[in-house]
Amino acid sequence: MRPLRFLSYAGAKVEVREEVRQLATPLAEEDGFELVDVEQTSVGRHRVIRVFLDKPGGVSLGDCSRFSRRLGDCLDMNQTIPGSYHLEVSSPGLDRPIRTIEHVQRYAGQRVTLATHEPRDGRRRWEGLMLSAGDDRVGVRTDEEEEHWFEWAEVKSARLVVDPWEGLRNTTGRTAAKKKPRGGAR
Repeated sequence: MRPLRFLSYAGAKVEVREEVRQLATPLAEEDGFELVDVEQTSVGRHRVIRVFLDKPGGVSLGDCSRFSRRLGDCLDMNQTIPGSYHLEVSSPGLDRPIRTIEHVQRYAGQRVTLATHEPRDGRRRWEGLMLSAGDDRVGVRTDEEEEHWFEWAEVKSARLVVDPWEGLRNTTGRTAAKKKPRGGAR
């Protein structure tokens, strides 16, 4: 599906997603949020614009609701999105998308899954610890201790990987079971 485009005030074609990002960024900064990402998709016959926000300590439902009203008013006033649409505002979640090289630098050392546009060594998906070179490159150190480096332009998508059982695993990799007391109350 091709992205929706519209004619901006300067006459240049701009994707709706990018226009929403341009309007949402200053609003987010005013409220102390980081604009993580903007997605545009279709669900059936409905267009959906998803905006992901974050801040230290996380965003609340109230934060999302207030921001949604402000951004919705701004989008309607600027007639950014032709026709009807649904606006969703939420936190990026535990499996936060990594969208910029600044995100790579911030989350270096954490577990990530990364997909490339073109296959390398017969594969497109890589998982391991994210490495940052400080330039437009990102690396992944796999569980086999192999490092694979990519130009940021080669990366199709990247997300943090959160293992909710990590702290409960013992050295054998199995989840530690809690011992239950046997018998009745004493």
